[in-house]
Amino acid sequence: MRAISFLLTTALAAVTAASPVAPRQDSDYVGYLISTFSDANPKIQFHLSDGNSATNFKFLNGGNPVLASTVGTKAVRDIFLTMNSARSEYYLLATDLDVTASGFSWDWATRKGSRGIVVWKSTDLVNWSGPTLQTVEADTAGMVWAPSAVWDEETSQYYLFWASRQYSASDTEHTGAATTLDTIRYTTTKDFVTFGEPADYLSLPDTAIIDQEFQYLGTPGAFARFYKDETNGKIVQEMTTDGLFGTWTRLDGYVTTDNQREGPACFRDNVTPDLYHLFLDDYTQYIPYQTSDIYSPGWSRSSTTGFPSGLKHGSVTPVTQKEYDALAAAFPA
Repeated sequence: MRAISFLLTTALAAVTAASPVAPRQDSDYVGYLISTFSDANPKIQFHLSDGNSATNFKFLNGGNPVLASTVGTKAVRDIFLTMNSARSEYYLLATDLDVTASGFSWDWATRKGSRGIVVWKSTDLVNWSGPTLQTVEADTAGMVWAPSAVWDEETSQYYLFWASRQYSASDTEHTGAATTLDTIRYTTTKDFVTFGEPADYLSLPDTAIIDQEFQYLGTPGAFARFYKDETNGKIVQEMTTDGLFGTWTRLDGYVTTDNQREGPACFRDNVTPDLYHLFLDDYTQYIPYQTSDIYSPGWSRSSTTGFPSGLKHGSVTPVTQKEYDALAAAFPA
């Protein structure tokens, strides 16, 4: 593992009832950026909304990826864009996984997959560093999937989350049975170069879970979180008012009765108060859903008029006018 620059236990206490800095007013945002990939082209792709529409998007860069990995497997999935509160630094995070590689199997991927994430850094969403492969898991881990991150203003650091399963330390080749189901793990970092020791964040005794993402709800400590139940392929929603490490309450049932959904990407509408959107990957592409009451939601399918096909597990970021104009100019559709 990389050097530890700060203690997780100290940081934990700091965010038990805290939250990221309050987001800008929705009126400051003029659109949305989808950061994603496709099965046919596992590289970073950008889609920019048509103004403040939450379902109409243009494939930037003439329909071509904007970034490609040259590290690890040289293929990426599960794209997540994160930033600090000042919007002075941006990071693209991705799973390092090539499902088209010779000899690939999902069993192999969970036993001997990458223990790192692919990272790019930018100060303007346009000019990006080269990719780096950053190891975040212990040798006992079989894989690192679906990274996501939350900036914490009080401690000036990111909380990084991912899904993994663990094997016995004596089973160095990970050929035996795993000692855990798929579990959400986490660490802390200030720069996505140096990380704290990994630890369990959410582990269920009888259910494998992956693909966790948070949605900040605008008041200190208030979040929704979503993750995939691997036993049935459905999405769970939980709520808290106590911060990331507080008490969470699971809502009844699942986000949707539709089977085989993963990669939840949630975001608040920039125009309509209390309206939230949720993109769910049906294993082939994203399907958009929405609700006007995220605290007691009845998620329903959104209009797909103007919604692009082929989008996969990614993230959606509200953007300012400066960011919108920079993206549109640098990567014209």
